[in-house]
Amino acid sequence: MYCTGGVRCERASALLKQKIETEQDTKELGIKGVYQLQGGIDKYFKHFPEGGLWKGKNYVFDKRFAHAPAAVEAVDRAIKKLGDEVDSSKPEIEVTGETKSVAVPVSAAEEILSRCEACRKPWDMYRGKRRCPTCGVPSLICKECIEADKAGTKKLGKEVRCDLCVAEDIRNKRELREREEKEMKQYEQKLKQKLDDTYEPPIQRKHAITRKPKPNPERITRLFLKNMCAKQMNEEKLLEFLQPARVTHIQWLTDRNTGKFYGSASIEVKTAEDAGSVLALDGAFVFGRRIHVNYQKTNPKDVWPLPNTKVADY
Repeated sequence: MYCTGGVRCERASALLKQKIETEQDTKELGIKGVYQLQGGIDKYFKHFPEGGLWKGKNYVFDKRFAHAPAAVEAVDRAIKKLGDEVDSSKPEIEVTGETKSVAVPVSAAEEILSRCEACRKPWDMYRGKRRCPTCGVPSLICKECIEADKAGTKKLGKEVRCDLCVAEDIRNKRELREREEKEMKQYEQKLKQKLDDTYEPPIQRKHAITRKPKPNPERITRLFLKNMCAKQMNEEKLLEFLQPARVTHIQWLTDRNTGKFYGSASIEVKTAEDAGSVLALDGAFVFGRRIHVNYQKTNPKDVWPLPNTKVADY
């Protein structure tokens, strides 16, 4: 396993080792061992500038989008600059680095492992800001297809999806959400069978002590929360999730016709600092759902807090 700096794979490898030991379906994959690159792929590239055993490019979370071993990138630049002037009789190009010179096969730079999502020709450069319309990951679209889309001769519609969404036959965001919910339910059922019938999924939240409050220059103490699990969320669990913020009032928003809670609520907290602490939870997962939190300015004409919304401890 690898990642850019060797941090995320620490957690991923530990989880995979645990699943191999405890879950039958993971055991059946036949994984013989889990190994890591110390220092991540970045350090590996520095140690093996010609690439070593590496193939292709590595995705990164900055403007480069992807990078390859230093010597391979140098050959790639040379090929693009020289074009037809590259001596085809020489299968290698000499690349001189800070500490040593290495001979890199021209084929290493020419080898492309991925394809344009629109026309399927070999392509490994991220261009523009287009993302998969289903899952949202950056799209691999070649220069010609992007220019054709801009010119209006070839439209990049919703049918142009990333390889994973195509392989799993996911065609829209609704199907993706349904798949994620189904997988979450299956995982919870497995845990319930493993433990006992009283098992409830733990609330996944950032550690209350290390959570850094968000700025609150207007000193707002009212917030709006949405996308909560309507079936499992209640006052006790919401207060647990929002700790150490001190919540004084909760207005559970309900459907006009059915009167049932549909996953949104307005809350009042004791101080502006408490509000900043709650806003820091925006995007956190609770019961398999990503919670959205926003400051909510109180309209002077509104009655707030509403009667019968006070939390028991206050």
